[in-house]
Amino acid sequence: MQLFRDPQRDSRENIRAAQQALVYAGYPHGDAVTEVTTHLHRVRAALAAPRHAMLAGFLSGAGMAIGAFLVLTLALGGLGLVMGVVGDSGTPAEFTPAAPPAPQADTSPGSPLGVLPAVAVAAPVLGLAGVGMSRVTRNRWRRAGVLQTFVDLRPRRRYLLETAVVWLAVAGLIVLIVWALAGPQLGATVAQMLAFFGIPVGASAFAAWFPKMYAWILPRVSPVDAAAAARPIIEREAARQIKTERDFYGASGYDRTAYDRNRWADEILEAEPQGYFAQAQRREDTARGIAQRSGAYSYGMSGPRRLARYALIAGVATLAMWFFISRLLWIMLVDEPGLEAGILALILGAAIGLGLTWLYARYFEGL
Repeated sequence: MQLFRDPQRDSRENIRAAQQALVYAGYPHGDAVTEVTTHLHRVRAALAAPRHAMLAGFLSGAGMAIGAFLVLTLALGGLGLVMGVVGDSGTPAEFTPAAPPAPQADTSPGSPLGVLPAVAVAAPVLGLAGVGMSRVTRNRWRRAGVLQTFVDLRPRRRYLLETAVVWLAVAGLIVLIVWALAGPQLGATVAQMLAFFGIPVGASAFAAWFPKMYAWILPRVSPVDAAAAARPIIEREAARQIKTERDFYGASGYDRTAYDRNRWADEILEAEPQGYFAQAQRREDTARGIAQRSGAYSYGMSGPRRLARYALIAGVATLAMWFFISRLLWIMLVDEPGLEAGILALILGAAIGLGLTWLYARYFEGL
């Protein structure tokens, strides 16, 4: 099938030239191959036509749903075979010939075919989630500047907000479907468990596997030659790095090299429309970008505003976890939870809220 073949959209000549440019700039060959491959995925995600990106996202999400249910079906089928052979007592059951029953499809929840209705619902829903994530991925790398630069990317965390919006819409759709299928009484309990536990865990697993699946499917849907677009960007920035280092260290540090990368860098830079006269401005912009990234969100922010942000994050996370733990205790306990359960839920919620705030400050703002 064409979908499973490697279409080789990117020209091999451009790939080799981009890798060689990074080798000239001082990258080990293995790192150069990895960096070029990663950048090609980002460029393709930014350049792909919206209809191709949406189709690849839908196929990625639906494929993940179908794959998960295939694993579940195999597990249920294997468990059924083991239980049928071993029996309830743990010893092999005696085989007694009997008249074969009339063939019929067993669609009970415990049978492998019982997951088919769930597949029919989950595949398009996760496909819609994939469509939304394909748009988020496209906007993320376009804003980061993958179509203009290679080493001076400007990653912005706005894509996290867009991801949250996508999953809020998907979560609402899932909750409505479950509520409608399970009925008003059972649906309320199941919907609460999905909203506070099942959907966050599923969204985390989806976010972990979707980029790999999307990067594999998109070249099979989109005819974009990402290497042709990425090669001049990588060559230009590698040449700039070589000239900057040569101006700083002097030409003697390059006389021992086996290849004339100085001449190669000069040829690349002479082909630029603006030449190399804007070097000072580019250095200033690069230094400003490094300073902003080193401070992340806290760059140029006063201490009281930063503390107010942390307090808001801790408060919202504490309230959300307190509500979730309280509802979980109300579902699990036979008697109605008392004041002690509410205090316990508040303490656990505050601990989790403070932990999430610390993770945000440590890994998102680099403090």
